[in-house]
Amino acid sequence: MTQALPGRRLGARSAIAVEVVAAVSSSASGPFGKALILSGWSAGGVLLVRTCLAALLLLPPAWWAARRHGTDLRRSLGGVTVLGVLGITGTVVCYYNALARLPVGVAMMLLYLSPVLVLGWVWIRHGERPAATTCLGAVVAIGGLVLVVAAMGVQRPSLSGIGWALGGAGCVATYFLTSDRMTASVPPVVLACAGLSVASVSIGLLVAVGLLPFQAVGAAVDLGGWIVSPVLPLVLVVLLSTVFVYVAGFAAVRVLGARMTSFVALAEPIAALGSAWLLLGEVPRPLQLTGAAFVVAGVVLIRSDRPIERSSRRRPPAPDRS
Repeated sequence: MTQALPGRRLGARSAIAVEVVAAVSSSASGPFGKALILSGWSAGGVLLVRTCLAALLLLPPAWWAARRHGTDLRRSLGGVTVLGVLGITGTVVCYYNALARLPVGVAMMLLYLSPVLVLGWVWIRHGERPAATTCLGAVVAIGGLVLVVAAMGVQRPSLSGIGWALGGAGCVATYFLTSDRMTASVPPVVLACAGLSVASVSIGLLVAVGLLPFQAVGAAVDLGGWIVSPVLPLVLVVLLSTVFVYVAGFAAVRVLGARMTSFVALAEPIAALGSAWLLLGEVPRPLQLTGAAFVVAGVVLIRSDRPIERSSRRRPPAPDRS
């Protein structure tokens, strides 16, 4: 068996705050990535460069953390592979294919059905039947999400687009469930580096066989009315929306578990409204603000169901490595 991690963890409230900040940071990847794409980059170019640079930046701290905690990734190779191929690569590939066939709001709504999938899997696989408060919170939160995206416009649905979006929801659920299982024995920074490394290889293979077009250019980028070098949005999407998001997200999952973290992550589409308001001047409609309030209320209901701190995950003292 892999050894449980020693050391102190975040508290439940701190973990929720960290996951909210991570979700907000993740939502910023849209404007940064879109700015690069509009300047001539392909989606494959942004994804491959983003994941490769993030994995390289995380390599030194991940190596240090692995040595400090005595982490042997060979024992977790299967989980890391699932996380990188399905949880990271599968999510972005499904989402981009869904966006090519569906309105953004519909694709987002289907993708963020992932918390319901997590809830159902935990119930079926582990026999943890959700309490009435949790079910009510799930209904309220998903209902709020529907209101958030309803005003984005709905066109005639594409069956293939719906299929891609639901596939993305399954990949997101896999991301939360796999990271929940692995963070008990693998430090968040090590897991982020390993997962992004596998994702880099996966995306590179898709580029190599021509399934994901690759193009990266050095043209100037329009970032919220400012004409800047492509280096700026690239640095922001790598550091803020990739490195920070994955490390912080895994740290939160370690405390909150897959169920709670997946619902807190609904802060991302809400944050996307704020980003569009600040960067694009798209003022959210009252219906969307009401939906955001419902999402928050649903998460509060789920949070009140039972204490989040899981005593079964308490770490023993660190072994003497002298």
